[in-house]
Amino acid sequence: MAFLNKFLIASAISAATFLVLETVATNPAQAALFKFTFESEEANGYFIYDDSATKIEPLGTDFPLAEYDGSVEQYSINAGGIVAEGTKGSQQDIHDEARNIVYLGRVGNLGYDDTVDDFILYVPPAARGEQYGLSIRFSYPEGTFSDSVAIRTSVPDTARLRVYPYWDFPNATGDYTFQGTVKTKIEKVPEPASVSALLGMSAWFIFRRQRRQLLSAQD
Repeated sequence: MAFLNKFLIASAISAATFLVLETVATNPAQAALFKFTFESEEANGYFIYDDSATKIEPLGTDFPLAEYDGSVEQYSINAGGIVAEGTKGSQQDIHDEARNIVYLGRVGNLGYDDTVDDFILYVPPAARGEQYGLSIRFSYPEGTFSDSVAIRTSVPDTARLRVYPYWDFPNATGDYTFQGTVKTKIEKVPEPASVSALLGMSAWFIFRRQRRQLLSAQD
């Protein structure tokens, strides 16, 4: 009988271990998502993006700009008469997906007339379904990003917003059709309860209960 009890306990341990390992294997860790929100009396909206998106530096590493192609999962914009919303689609070319851009704007660069650090939501024409792209620019004082073009996970609580609904750089950038001051914030999107953790804990409690029952029967 003692041998049978030990065999049953070992079987329970094996089953619990297998369940945990199998669950972890089928539920790998995911990249973090962040939500950028802005609001004022005249403008509001948000966009959710993946912080693990690949950084592209199309103008070279010496130019203070980086694009994170396909990083935007969802966006909703209402500013200066421009209303736009969308989710990540099934474009074969990731360059056609909405993305974030971090740009250290300096006087003379790309037509800039001031010195700012920009965090940009850009919706390409293909994702927008129109002739031009949409550039939503949130400008902060120079040095806010410490001269880094890393994707942002935090920003000051106030920015200058400019909306460029006819963006087709370098052919034509159009002019901004709206400018205003907005409140801004970035929050990490809470991850769903870990299935791995929940099932792992369940398996452990099942094992403990079985072990107690078997030991009680042995006594």
